Amino acid sequence: MKTSALTILACAATLSNAFTTAPCRTVSSRTAQEQCEFSTQLNMFSGGALDVEEEEDDEKRAQIEQMAKAMGMSVEEYQLGMNARLRMEDSINDLRVVGGDPAAGVSVERDGNMPPKHLVVTVTDEGKALGKDKLEKAVLDALKGASEKSKVGRDEAQKDMMKYISESMKKMGAM
Repeated sequence: MKTSALTILACAATLSNAFTTAPCRTVSSRTAQEQCEFSTQLNMFSGGALDVEEEEDDEKRAQIEQMAKAMGMSVEEYQLGMNARLRMEDSINDLRVVGGDPAAGVSVERDGNMPPKHLVVTVTDEGKALGKDKLEKAVLDALKGASEKSKVGRDEAQKDMMKYISESMKKMGAM
């Protein structure tokens, strides 16, 4: 367990970006809300089998050990990084922020992902009464506000992930 906490943190941060999302396909509806369908594909670091001891499939166990070795980590450190990444990903997926002003007739709700997996644009009759130009500006302002809040949420999730790794490394006796 000679790997430094900094190495674990760097690997976990790298692992947190080890997935890609397909481009958004807009699904039209009569409610004037746009929904995006995303297909998330986890790459090499899927975290599908995190506990080698509990893994019954020798092939999966060997694959986990190989990935840990390739990253210069012990299996326990690799598992810690994967667990941290999954915790951060869940935190970002569960985040909900609102931009705009619902009382003024325009609001945007989104999650912490970039691009968002959850995006709800709400325009009420008050918003429609603003007219085309003011409505466009209000929607853009709401999107910008929600985006800024989601960035803050992502940053907090990353800080929480690093704190989790640090605390776990102390428990493992690596620090």
